[in-house]
Amino acid sequence: MPGEEINDKTLLDLMVTGGTGAALAICFQIIRASREHMGEPFNARRFVVGLFSAGGVGALIAWTLDALNVNRELSAVIIAMGGYVGGPLLDICYQEIQETLQAAFDGVQKWLNEGKWDK
Repeated sequence: MPGEEINDKTLLDLMVTGGTGAALAICFQIIRASREHMGEPFNARRFVVGLFSAGGVGALIAWTLDALNVNRELSAVIIAMGGYVGGPLLDICYQEIQETLQAAFDGVQKWLNEGKWDK
């Protein structure tokens, strides 16, 4: 219809948003790695894994903020901070989601075993 705005995201738009977020997060992961492991010998495997985890976090955060229509400046700040703590952030989310789901299933199982579903 005339006057309606179409906000359909193309695959290219999604790739640009995620790629930009990943690149920004990777930059800040490099800063973190250089500060944290300054006196240690270089470990290429740990470095690459850190870059990939930060890139993944950066892309996820970028897509989320884009969907919420957060402005570019604030998005850049949030993505950069997410990239700085990318690996530990993924580990925390993984652990918390796993524990929450387990607690929910345990609660449902207890509820079913007590026969409360009949009432």
